[in-house]
Amino acid sequence: MQAANTTRVQQQVSLTHNSQHSPNGRYTTPSFSQLLDEFEFPQPQRGDILQGEILRVEEDVVFVDVGSKRDALVPYDEVSEFDDAFLDGLSPGDDVPVYVTKTPRGDEPLWVSLERGLQTYDWQRAKTLHDEDKTIELKVVNYNKGGLVVEFGRIQGFVPNSHLPEIRSTHDQHKQQQYKAKQIGTTRLLKIIEVDAKRERFVLSATAVQKKQQQQQLQKLSVGDVLTGTVTGLKKFGAFVDVGNGLTGLVHISKMDWEFLDHPADKLALGEEITVQVDDIDLERQRLSLNRKALLPGPWEQFADRYQVGDWVEGEVTAVVEYGAFIKLTEHVKGLLHQNQMSLPNGTAVENVFQPGDTPMVKIIHIDLDKERIALSTQLAYEPV
Repeated sequence: MQAANTTRVQQQVSLTHNSQHSPNGRYTTPSFSQLLDEFEFPQPQRGDILQGEILRVEEDVVFVDVGSKRDALVPYDEVSEFDDAFLDGLSPGDDVPVYVTKTPRGDEPLWVSLERGLQTYDWQRAKTLHDEDKTIELKVVNYNKGGLVVEFGRIQGFVPNSHLPEIRSTHDQHKQQQYKAKQIGTTRLLKIIEVDAKRERFVLSATAVQKKQQQQQLQKLSVGDVLTGTVTGLKKFGAFVDVGNGLTGLVHISKMDWEFLDHPADKLALGEEITVQVDDIDLERQRLSLNRKALLPGPWEQFADRYQVGDWVEGEVTAVVEYGAFIKLTEHVKGLLHQNQMSLPNGTAVENVFQPGDTPMVKIIHIDLDKERIALSTQLAYEPV
């Protein structure tokens, strides 16, 4: 019996056994072995998890003090299955959990399993992490048709395909398998969504982590923020843009460009990187509205970059009024051709010269970007206004 057990027994029996009667009536001091036989140790039962202390590690057995009448033994058939790195990490004095594999009778050894004890400890640890809603980082060690296999101490967990954001919407099984094969050896941030030690069910999710990260990311954003993202989807009503961590926002087709678009594909392509502005944040529904148009040069700025005072341009008359005609120069830019710049004969009304739909050549004589005004002329020579 080891020193740890000896001390406990001595302390206990000293309370009730200081001496014994001999046959001749004299008092004699009992031996320690006699006291040990009389001491009531708790009897370990099969399935018990005991917390023990490693006494020594030999080639064929590990001795563990579990506070019982006898030391617990981890048998050779289990010790031989441990890898060298694990065995090298075991030292006398280490605290370890062990699983009682057989209730001893008489002088039978107390056989325990260190592997099952460690597994039980990991199941308990997993349950605690699940209850506390913790995020953990685990290594991917394998995969199958249904998902990824990850390592958690002495047990393994499973991440279903439906909880892998990268492939949950992919129906091509070949692409799914290719992706999962590349994940072996990598680590993933995961959340535990189910722990059942009896059924050996340990299920985790990468999607749950992503949703939490997205919620945190949304909370940090403000309307007006400028973000860079990647186009991940094109629908008739707009484009979906990933702005990081899988957080996807929508650029409505009306907020995509200053030009009129029949379809977002007329302007954007899948995988294209674009810059967008945050228009609206809905934390409750976890939705993000984005605006590309707001960051593009407006039609007036574009017009000023393309044309300058003195240029001739063909326009279209959109309206005729008493003092002149409004001419559309581009889709969003109109200018005023004042009657004073038409060289009209005295008494000639503007409507007798121009009609909506006419396409005259006009000269730009003034551009005011701040007020969004353009003055036009049909005269070959003019005085600056």
